[in-house]
Amino acid sequence: MSLFHPFPLRAVLGTIAVTALLAFALPAALAQGGAAEPEDRLTIIPGLDPWNVEIDRLPEWDLENSPPKLEDRAARHREFIQAGVPLEYRSRRSPFPNSPGAIAGGGTVYRANCAECHGAKGRGDGDAGLDLLPSPALLGQLMDKQGAVDEYLLWSIAEGGGAFGTAMPAYKDRLSEDAIWRVVAYMRAGFPAAE
Repeated sequence: MSLFHPFPLRAVLGTIAVTALLAFALPAALAQGGAAEPEDRLTIIPGLDPWNVEIDRLPEWDLENSPPKLEDRAARHREFIQAGVPLEYRSRRSPFPNSPGAIAGGGTVYRANCAECHGAKGRGDGDAGLDLLPSPALLGQLMDKQGAVDEYLLWSIAEGGGAFGTAMPAYKDRLSEDAIWRVVAYMRAGFPAAE
């Protein structure tokens, strides 16, 4: 019977192997000037809100130097992850999952109420949103995310962003719930161009 458990011995041997590899590889990399930066790397400019530019990969946030207002953009999402939506929005589902009529109607409502800030394709690049900090949400990218569930979208549009420090107005008194669901259908359809 062995006095040593095999797992700790494997862990120690693994640590020794990694340390040895670094001891030989690191000096060689430093002698060559270190690893080159990839050319497609996103350049961080202090004070710039990277959501105002079109990107096809995740931004690299500089959390220590980003403007404090950018933290407001994530406040609603943090609330949703930690506590869900308020009770009045829980388990709410769109009555227009993929209806062409709802998508077309949602496009009309979106262009009249949302595109000015969020842009025609939901990129946060509408003329009225260019001076906002935090800038308008990237709705086009949000639709591809796991958290873009019906109850979250209804809550976001109906209540707006006032409670979270953003300029998103509340639409619950401006639009009917059906109109909001039609906008959601339009966004989920990929912001198709008007016919």
